[in-house]
Amino acid sequence: MCVTNWFITEWGLRALFMSAIALLVVSQLGVCGPAPPVWPRRFTLVQRRIPDVGSKVGLATTVTYYDADRGANLIQIFPDSNISDELWDLELDSHKSYYITPSRHSCRPMEFPVGILRPNWLANATALGLHVVNGHKVLGWTKVDFIDYFADIETCQPIRWYFHAMKAHFDTIYWAPGLAVPNSSWFAPPTYCREGRVDEQAIAMK
Repeated sequence: MCVTNWFITEWGLRALFMSAIALLVVSQLGVCGPAPPVWPRRFTLVQRRIPDVGSKVGLATTVTYYDADRGANLIQIFPDSNISDELWDLELDSHKSYYITPSRHSCRPMEFPVGILRPNWLANATALGLHVVNGHKVLGWTKVDFIDYFADIETCQPIRWYFHAMKAHFDTIYWAPGLAVPNSSWFAPPTYCREGRVDEQAIAMK
């Protein structure tokens, strides 16, 4: 089964369950722009990662669990080359991040000067104007040397973003504002992170 179809099936029931909540959020947000969108304080997002020619990363499906109130952001990366060999990028407001390969019990702790992105992290972005992305009318914003961000002009749903350094864009296939991480323990680094087991190859492929 195609990776994308697998994820759509996996998340289909959740999408139906959350549709009423999503419509409520949209009605509260109104039309997007001209100011950059502000993220909901909690959401689940599934995207396809599509690299440029020459990028060091490959095709993958990513699942993001963002929770500003818990001070955590987890990105699960499922590479097309081996969907079972996923990489977890766990970012915490403690200024610590962890690159985790669960199937290998490998973990690399990192420290950064800031915590997770704030819901209004796009506040000082530069407008890129109106575009059409994957059939959606979108407004775009950019942060130099970091990201181009495109949101639906009517709902502010993220449709695509492009990381400059990674040279890859991420197209949204599932968006659920308000939907929490399925297991709250995922926001805590596993015990083997304290043991210093590092899989350099897996991290390099991130």
